[in-house]
Amino acid sequence: MELKMESNAQGKSNNKLAQFLFKKEGKVYKLIISLLMLSLIAGIETTLLLYSADQKGMSVLNGMSISEIGAMNFVINTNVMGSLGLLVTFIIQILIVCLLFFVLKVRPVNIKGVCQAVINAGIFIVVGSGVNAIIALLVKSKETTFTSLALLVHDENSLLHTFMAEFELFYIISLIVFSYSLEKLALIKRKNALIITIIIALISLVFHMLTVASGTYLK
Repeated sequence: MELKMESNAQGKSNNKLAQFLFKKEGKVYKLIISLLMLSLIAGIETTLLLYSADQKGMSVLNGMSISEIGAMNFVINTNVMGSLGLLVTFIIQILIVCLLFFVLKVRPVNIKGVCQAVINAGIFIVVGSGVNAIIALLVKSKETTFTSLALLVHDENSLLHTFMAEFELFYIISLIVFSYSLEKLALIKRKNALIITIIIALISLVFHMLTVASGTYLK
């Protein structure tokens, strides 16, 4: 009897999550607010993660420490960098997906559905960044991604480390949610949703490697 009650409770919880993620949103301003909120949270996470990196002697913000640029400037710069970084990423991803719709001859382009798919994926990206930021504050390891296969590579400056960081738990979940969201919210075939998701993942891999090469330690 207890097992049945637990199963029913879990089922209701999953249904609520599904309803939250895959309910079609008709109002554009709510989508914009969601994008901005996720971006602001990402800004805070960026500050926490780079603060942790600075305390561990890792090179951040072009090698400048908090003491050199000042605590207030550090908070402002990292918040703006994280917020704008994710917001620009959202906008670029939406534009790329819409372009891929044309390439794959998907008509019409359901822009609201695409935006929702990007937001759904972004939720898990932000949650994952938060988890990693908290872990980074609690441990002494000079690492910024604790939920990826990058932990298996000891040389943080190697291309292999950067590549393995792409196999990150929350990022993989976000890709799965993104693909499913495109199918359910943007109303396209599963095959096209998978193709678009794979292309987005490959673009993200290249961008990630360029970002790390430039000295930024965030995924």
